[in-house]
Amino acid sequence: MNKTTVAIYARVSTEEQVKEGYSIQAQIAELKRYAELHGFQIVDEYVDEGASGKNITGRPQMKRLLKDAQHHRFLMVMVYKIDRLARKLKDALEISDTLENHNVKLISLNENFDTSTPFGKTAFQMLCSFAELERNNIIDRVKMGMMQRAKEGKYNGGKVLGYDNIEKELIVNEDEAIIVRKIFEYADQGLGLKAITRRLNEMGYRTKTGKAFAVFSIKTILNNPVYLGKIRYNQLENWADKRRKGKNSDFLLTDGTHQPLITIEQWERVHKVISKRSYKPIRSNTPYILSGLVKCPVCSHGMVPGRAKGAQGKPYRYYVCGQFHNKGKSVCRSNMIRADVVEQHVMNELARIVSEPYVLKKLVDKINSDRQNNEQPLKADKRTVESRITKVQTKIKSLKDNILTDPEIAEFFKPDLIESIREQKLLQERLESINTELTLLDMKPVDYESLKLLLSNLQTVLEQSTPDDQKALYRLLIKEIIITKDAPRGVGRQVKKINLHFDFTMDSLFSPSFEMLGKVKDHVAPLEASVLNSLYNINKQTMYRDLMESLSILPLAMIRFTLDYFI
Repeated sequence: MNKTTVAIYARVSTEEQVKEGYSIQAQIAELKRYAELHGFQIVDEYVDEGASGKNITGRPQMKRLLKDAQHHRFLMVMVYKIDRLARKLKDALEISDTLENHNVKLISLNENFDTSTPFGKTAFQMLCSFAELERNNIIDRVKMGMMQRAKEGKYNGGKVLGYDNIEKELIVNEDEAIIVRKIFEYADQGLGLKAITRRLNEMGYRTKTGKAFAVFSIKTILNNPVYLGKIRYNQLENWADKRRKGKNSDFLLTDGTHQPLITIEQWERVHKVISKRSYKPIRSNTPYILSGLVKCPVCSHGMVPGRAKGAQGKPYRYYVCGQFHNKGKSVCRSNMIRADVVEQHVMNELARIVSEPYVLKKLVDKINSDRQNNEQPLKADKRTVESRITKVQTKIKSLKDNILTDPEIAEFFKPDLIESIREQKLLQERLESINTELTLLDMKPVDYESLKLLLSNLQTVLEQSTPDDQKALYRLLIKEIIITKDAPRGVGRQVKKINLHFDFTMDSLFSPSFEMLGKVKDHVAPLEASVLNSLYNINKQTMYRDLMESLSILPLAMIRFTLDYFI
């Protein structure tokens, strides 16, 4: 008699481990005991450790579970408690619906229900509502506590340059305070953000995390009233969801219990200077549609918009290194490239790959050849990691036995034990990553006509789109644009190669660029994930070699078209 195949899912956030005593091991043990009692066969374990139940974005194992459910790897999913699935009703229902659509049952041990029955499904929805209510109540209680601390002038946590956060008390760090005072002194003298950034980096000063200063970090420091001896709270609400749209004009500002680093007089002088220098930038009539995609040839950082005038005073648009733009020449150089040169080159290359059927056919052949073999390296890597995990686990057991046998030598074995546990954690993370990659692999061949039609339509859309739409669509197509280091006189830097990726999957649905896909109407067959690492290993005696060497587009990353999301 065939056993029912099941998957077990466990999750615990960092806070829950500390406050509520939740344990991954305890959840898994209970789930295994239940499976054994009912004669279920566990095919896989999905564990998100230290992950919040707020949403599934930061839970790779939940994503892998849903992917495996689509591939019918199991008939049932078991969780210890329903809030392990999600703490938001919307997310929990979406997960449940995805499982149900693929005929996968969901069972919760703690609440004892089965979503395959009408009563179980109703109970599931009610419990999810209570789980979300509980989460919202917890959030409200935490916010009330933090608000009260702020009203009392106490700090609520976080890193601040110039202070050390000791048990949520801000204690002046004299070495860092020197940097903060210099920043305000420079601003008081009338220096702009870029000038201050450049000076600090050239003098070797670094941020709290040991990185070079950027324009934004200087702006943040100059606008932070903590240096005036104040506590500011609730300036940004729901940052994870709303980002800058969550700015709260009615935030709390009160006197703090910590020592200020500057005077009120200096603060007012600095902000008077800042207000005089402030202006709203004028939007360019020709937007920089490839900003961030063009990479600096020296530091590989994304390049940003820049302008310069030629010998005759004619203005030119350029892309310049983002590190140079934000942190100054002590970090990198401008390494500029003409914007019109790189933008026209990209447009021409996309047109060429569609207009040369022979090239596209060879691309598809190489993709399909590679995807037949791309599973083997991952499987070999998985065997190596699993072997190493076994050895480390044996070592950890031996060290623990030695410590228990003779407690007097515990201090001798303790450093080795800590390092072995750290190594085990890293290996487990690597194993999870490999399993996720294996799950996403697909062996089905890419259809030539589908890819040709899709690229043809994308090209048409690009030609007819506004610059803003082009910018969004390019981010859906292009991973990065590599340019030359050398800039010969009279020629300048040129595009070296363009790395494409087509990632039209569930993850990309959350990207603003995905909205552009609605303009690409004609598509025929689903195209799944593939990886193309190089096209230069083709037989060099063929005409194809010469053609490919002149074509700088290299599809290196994922081609993941799923028909479900085109409809």
